Amino acid sequence: MIHMAATSRTALLTALALVASPLLVVQASAPAHATVSVFPVPTSNAGLGRIVTAPDGNMWFVEENVNKIGRITPGGQISEFVLGEQTTEDSRVVDVDVAPDGKVWVVYDSGWSAARVDPAAGTGERFELGEFPYGGAVRVGPDGVAWITMNFDESGVIRIVPGQPFSWTDNAPECNDVLGEANDGTMWCQGGEADAQDTIVRLGPDANSGTTYPLPSDATYPNALTGGPVGSIWFTRSTSGSWLTSPRNGSIGYLDAATGATQIWSTGSRTAPQDLVRGPDNQMWFTNVGLSPGIGHISANGVGAISSIGNYEPTSLAFGPDGAIWFTDAKNNSIVRVTTDQLQTTNIDLGDGVTMASPPTTTPTPTPTPAPGARSVGALPKVKGITKVKRGRITVPVLCGRDVPGCSGRIGLETAKGSKALAKQKAYTVAAGKARLKLKLSKKGLRLLRPGKVHKVRVELTAPGSRKVLVRRTIKVRRG
Repeated sequence: MIHMAATSRTALLTALALVASPLLVVQASAPAHATVSVFPVPTSNAGLGRIVTAPDGNMWFVEENVNKIGRITPGGQISEFVLGEQTTEDSRVVDVDVAPDGKVWVVYDSGWSAARVDPAAGTGERFELGEFPYGGAVRVGPDGVAWITMNFDESGVIRIVPGQPFSWTDNAPECNDVLGEANDGTMWCQGGEADAQDTIVRLGPDANSGTTYPLPSDATYPNALTGGPVGSIWFTRSTSGSWLTSPRNGSIGYLDAATGATQIWSTGSRTAPQDLVRGPDNQMWFTNVGLSPGIGHISANGVGAISSIGNYEPTSLAFGPDGAIWFTDAKNNSIVRVTTDQLQTTNIDLGDGVTMASPPTTTPTPTPTPAPGARSVGALPKVKGITKVKRGRITVPVLCGRDVPGCSGRIGLETAKGSKALAKQKAYTVAAGKARLKLKLSKKGLRLLRPGKVHKVRVELTAPGSRKVLVRRTIKVRRG
């Protein structure tokens, strides 16, 4: 069955006219050489989704809940753009991608519409995808042709060639809303039939044919597809989770289209790799959601790690022109920049069944994690050995990056097990470099630390006026 879709070749009304003069521009502190920088998105509860890097180095991202897309420059300037008229007030923005010529493609209005935006000209072209099925993922090939998945009762893939009418055909085999581009420019999707969602499909050039490849069946399903350093296509997988349970049982791997063989590594029962990109270092980098939020990477040989970034929860990630990772965090409504040297060691509980190999042990550079819109609180370096309690006090080292004027916040101390307070929180302000802060144990804290026994305690840093813990470190202490 062939489905025709309407095309509007006029500039999109209010929405995309704002490309020329954005709705709102916010300039946050430039990242300079900081290891972690945070850029709050102006619109609250925006529902941040996919982020992707344009040829000019700017990064575009989805604001699912507020009918907008956003742009952040390598210097940290955020601009927001309202999209076109919505069919219903609660319509959502679904996906975004950028073509090789810099045009921005977006699926919005809960998948009823798509748009091609020219940021340089300040114009846009709207494509009506129809009421049912809905548009889903969008990826733009090296030839500038946009591919959009369509799903709801019927499944298909639209190919939109700029300047030409378009239509789509029920795809056989069917595709779900996971779409990715391989290194050779071919498009791949997740199998769309109910009993074939643990398969991936290499689409034909006509978008209505393809070859299905089964993945080992283990009740996990693909979350992302993209090209990598070896194999035909790489993928992340996990269980889907529910409102009662978090996604889990994650894995990452690749498939060789010539043989159908797969190489898959389990990242652990508490992990759920989601978004996936190939880094400039030829590692595959991914966001990890659910029980252990963070960012992970893995080599073609299966060596990798997953690291947390303070209390931030990465949703989608992209590499900026500076070689750093920029990720969206829907929970904290921020764009966060982090350098890859901070993500070389696993510092979260991966759970059971991990087959991804750990990299050689090194001491990572401490990661200062600033609060959104706040001054950096500094970092807690790794403490070797056992810290002695002297005269009822514990000395804790704090690092403040040399590229910032200083660090300030509040430092607290509690038991690692049971989270019982050992000392009253103390305000501090330190200059760039390394400082030592002394915490006086409370009477209750002294009772909790039995003399002569080694105890694990947790040091926590919070921003002034905030209760949110930004940096934490577990150390061993012994009272005389």
